[in-house]
Amino acid sequence: MRGARRFGTCLVLAALLAPPLAAQAPLTSIGLGYPVAPVDGRAAALGGSGTGLLGGSFTLGNPADLLLHEEPGFSLSLSGEGVTVEGDGTSVDTGRERFTTIRALVPFNGWAVGIAFGGELDQDWSNIFQDTLRLHDGAVPYEETREHNGGISSIDLSLARQVGPFGVGIAAQRLTGALRQSFFRGFADPTGGAPALLDIAGARELSWRAWRFKAGGSVRVSDRVVVGAGYGQGGTLYATVEGSDRPDAEFDLPASLELGGSVRVTSEILVTAGAGRTWWSAVEPFAGGPGSEFTSHDVAWLGGGIEYGGMSLLGGRLPVRIGARRTGLPFSPGPEALDERAFTGGFGWEFQEGLAVFDCAFETGSRGDVAALGIAESFRRVTLSFSLRQR
Repeated sequence: MRGARRFGTCLVLAALLAPPLAAQAPLTSIGLGYPVAPVDGRAAALGGSGTGLLGGSFTLGNPADLLLHEEPGFSLSLSGEGVTVEGDGTSVDTGRERFTTIRALVPFNGWAVGIAFGGELDQDWSNIFQDTLRLHDGAVPYEETREHNGGISSIDLSLARQVGPFGVGIAAQRLTGALRQSFFRGFADPTGGAPALLDIAGARELSWRAWRFKAGGSVRVSDRVVVGAGYGQGGTLYATVEGSDRPDAEFDLPASLELGGSVRVTSEILVTAGAGRTWWSAVEPFAGGPGSEFTSHDVAWLGGGIEYGGMSLLGGRLPVRIGARRTGLPFSPGPEALDERAFTGGFGWEFQEGLAVFDCAFETGSRGDVAALGIAESFRRVTLSFSLRQR
C-alpha cells in the first residue's frame, strides 16, 4: 500500500471494542476477499483447468484459447456456493452467488476476438455475534452485525491469431467494482452500575478500479493434443471512498502464470490438466478498520479431470466429467498460508452438434484447519453454464 486513510471514528471504535474478526467472519473475508476463478461449467467440473481445453472453453484464462472455437458463441455461467464455517465448537451456515463468466466470441479468417465479463474477488459476507462490554462498574451486553456487500469484476477484450499450429493472443482487462462496509451494534440493558449506552452504527462505500493485461500462446497437434500458457501482468488497484476525488488506498495487483492442456485419448475420452501461480505477496496489508490485518502469500494451484463423451439423453450428447483441484488462498489471518481442496464433477447436455449446450459442475471441498487456526470452512458449489453457437 502506498497510501491509506483510516475508517471513520465509529468504525474504528467498533473495531477496538469487538472481538477479533478472524474468529467471527469466514476465512474468505480476509484481505481483499476471495479470488473467483472465471471459469465456465465445463472447466469447473474438470478441476478448474480451462486452459488448452479441446472443444473450447469460455474461461477467461489464456487469450489464445479463443482459437479453439470454430463458431461464434455466447456463454453465461452462474455459480452458487453454500459454506459451513466451523470454529469454537460452533458452526454457521452461509452462502453466496456470483456470475463467473459472461462471454461472446467470434473466430474469423485465422483470427478470433472476444469480449467478456468475469469474476475476480468476492467481498460479500456478513456475521452477527453477541458479546458483553465489561466496564469497571458493570457490564453491557450487546449484539453486533457486520456486513460487506460487493466485489471486483473484470471486463475483458481479447484478440487472438492462428499461425500454423501456433496460436497467440492478448487481452486488456478493466477491473471495476464497489464495496459497502457497514456495522450496527445494539446495546442491551446494563448490569451492575454500568451506564446505559446508545446504539452505534457506521458505513462507508468504496469503488475499485484497475487495469491488467494478459498474453498467451498455444500449440495444437491435429485434433488430439493442445498445450497452452498464459501470463497476466497486474497493475495498480485503486480504492476510492464515495464522495472523494482521490484514491483512499492503492494496491499492487499480482502477476500470474498458468499452464494447461488436454489430450483426446480416444474419440470418447478426454484428459485435461492445468497448473498456475499467482504472486499475491505483492499485496500489502492496509491500516484501519475491521479485517485489515492479514498476511498475503504467493499461491499455486493444480487441477485436472477426465471427460467421457459416449453417453446421450433425449437426442442430446451427454458428456460426463470428474476431477479434483488444490489451490492456495492468498490471504490468511496469520503467517501460515491456507489452502483449498475440492473434488469436482458434472455433466454437459449438447444439442445440434454442440450449437446449444448446458453444462453443470459440482464441487465439494474445504479450506482452513480448526486444530491449527480455530476455524475452517467446508463448501458445496454448483456452477451452471448456458452456451449458444452459430454455424
